[in-house]
Amino acid sequence: ATVSVLNWSNESQTPLPKMGKATVMLAGAHLRHYEVVGRATPTPANPAPKMFRHHCFAPNHVVAKTKFWKFMREYQRVKRANGEVFGVRELKEKRPGVIKNFAVQLRWYSRTGPVNTSKEIRDTHLARGVSRIFNGLAGQHRASFSNIQVIRTMTKAAKDCTRPYVTQFHDNTIRFPLIHRVRKPKKSKRAVLTAKAPQTF
Repeated sequence: ATVSVLNWSNESQTPLPKMGKATVMLAGAHLRHYEVVGRATPTPANPAPKMFRHHCFAPNHVVAKTKFWKFMREYQRVKRANGEVFGVRELKEKRPGVIKNFAVQLRWYSRTGPVNTSKEIRDTHLARGVSRIFNGLAGQHRASFSNIQVIRTMTKAAKDCTRPYVTQFHDNTIRFPLIHRVRKPKKSKRAVLTAKAPQTF
């Protein structure tokens, strides 16, 4: 989850999509990739405050705005009562049919203190890969959603990956068995009732 400064001029404003737009559910992912744009409310002392773009992973646009104000409050000393949000949009995967190697740098808070770590995941969608990482931290380290902070995400080439559970799939001749296959005979030789269940392995 990064906060970046946006150069914004009133002459060239591009409209942002409406907040809360209905999106298609991604199988196996409970988080989505959002971009939130906002700033502090203009005042006589600061008539043109800086605008900030925040990328985060959240289950819906309401939680995405909440995470935006959390980082604005902690790092920019701007709270929700003294700020405004211009728009929230969901970032879609550019190539959803291509498998990619994602590297995620994150920080999560354990019982003893903050822990900085990096994870590698192999998936077609960044949002689903980050969701799997969140599930893994919750199961292995009991890290809750609010205690995990995504610092940076990137796509890595196969030669740069180091985790064995990712590099084991970097094989052009890899094969997977098709298990539990039911072989059906011809319709003319098929029995209506049989006393023995078919073997599928």
